[in-house]
Amino acid sequence: MADSEQVRNEQLIENLVEQISHWRLTVPAILVLQVTRPLSFIASQGLLLCQPLLSFVYDAPRVADYAELLADRASMERLVMRLEETEQARGSGDKG
Repeated sequence: MADSEQVRNEQLIENLVEQISHWRLTVPAILVLQVTRPLSFIASQGLLLCQPLLSFVYDAPRVADYAELLADRASMERLVMRLEETEQARGSGDKG
């Protein structure tokens, strides 16, 4: 994977983590990602298939970037790890 692609994936992951934690859906997101991990490639292809319809709501290149993120198992693992880190940090912040 090229460095620019890796940087873009990291930016997408950070954006997703920020949005998910803002909505306080970190735990459900972790559960869904863990359960659907074997289907992530199929989900990425579904995103690409629906890209023309989703282009009314999101930018077309952004949908393709998220589809690429879903297709890469290492990126999905990093996403789950970042969500877990965020949840642990939030949990320790609530106790203290």
